Amino acid sequence: MVGDGRTGSAICCLSWNFRDIQEGPDPVDDNGGVLYLVVSGAPAPEGIPALVAACQGAGWRVVVFSTPTGTRFIDPAELERLTGEPVRSEYRMPGTGNPVPAADAVLACPLTFNSVNKFAHGHADNFAIGLLCEMAGYGVPVVVVPHCKPQLASHPAFGESLETLHDMGLRVLFDPDAPYERRLPPWREVIDALPVRADAG
Repeated sequence: MVGDGRTGSAICCLSWNFRDIQEGPDPVDDNGGVLYLVVSGAPAPEGIPALVAACQGAGWRVVVFSTPTGTRFIDPAELERLTGEPVRSEYRMPGTGNPVPAADAVLACPLTFNSVNKFAHGHADNFAIGLLCEMAGYGVPVVVVPHCKPQLASHPAFGESLETLHDMGLRVLFDPDAPYERRLPPWREVIDALPVRADAG
């Protein structure tokens, strides 16, 4: 059980999310805007370490989460060295593990065809998608950057999913007319799409 800092009530919680700062043996040192970076099993030409570095350069404290397949596209140890936090890809039980800082924003990048559809339709069959659904439900700003083959992007379900995410108030970066090799925006454009931090400037 984890306490709700806003209402004082207790809720059941099996995921790593911003409520976890209410519970844990040690206080969390939250020194600035916290960005949850959620990755999935899609290639990223510029590399996830470069994305993490770009986010940090913009003043964000980055915590990385991954789908099960996404862990095969990254080097978790390298990302832990960069962020000081382990890459989290599985549900935890209450009272186990270390707390994480509250999320000020979430960046889902890159997000596969499968993960986009799951997120849009609430099919939280893995930890990372469950976290995205939860963060969107809490009203945390979410930026989604899909990356998939044109043949998959042309599927009607994908377009409907993008519309659903947009209607949920999320920001989606996807240009269906861009060639495949340029459908994933440059990291500088991804960083520019993030919300302005309250402590910036």
